[in-house]
Amino acid sequence: MIVVSDTNVLSSLAAGDSLPMLLRLFARTKLCIPLGVRDELQVGLDKGRTYLEPIFRAITAQQIDVVPLSPEEEQLMQAYPHRLNFGERQAIALAQTRNAILLSNDKRALRYCQQQSIRTVNLVGILRLLWVRHIMSQDEVRILIPKMEQVENLVLTQAQRTEIFAPRR
Repeated sequence: MIVVSDTNVLSSLAAGDSLPMLLRLFARTKLCIPLGVRDELQVGLDKGRTYLEPIFRAITAQQIDVVPLSPEEEQLMQAYPHRLNFGERQAIALAQTRNAILLSNDKRALRYCQQQSIRTVNLVGILRLLWVRHIMSQDEVRILIPKMEQVENLVLTQAQRTEIFAPRR
């Protein structure tokens, strides 16, 4: 199985010093990003967002693969709504053509993927999986959330927090 990440999930988890937890969560899969996502992350790093450095170390260590799109994927991507940014469109193209799961926290991208029957996991789902799969405790996830919110200007609603910590099904 392949897991493709968009910029925002990697950035948020890196902001909370929890990228290693994501890598553990998907240790049995190939975690990859398209070139556009890598470029977006590089722009952030160039703007002084040093918390993104662990992502580039993971790329260098081949824990995250940077994957170029095939010509067919490039063509497919052109048909996607242009309100989605370039990295998101590339990540969706990879997920769609390679039957992968897309990690994203962008509402428009998630909605589009739902319409196209592309499997996705958002940040709330990832945070839930981290404690459900015993990679982090609930308390550790509770500590992680404000770190991500502060660094990334991210806001998780009470409903999202309830979803993250709902009892196991």
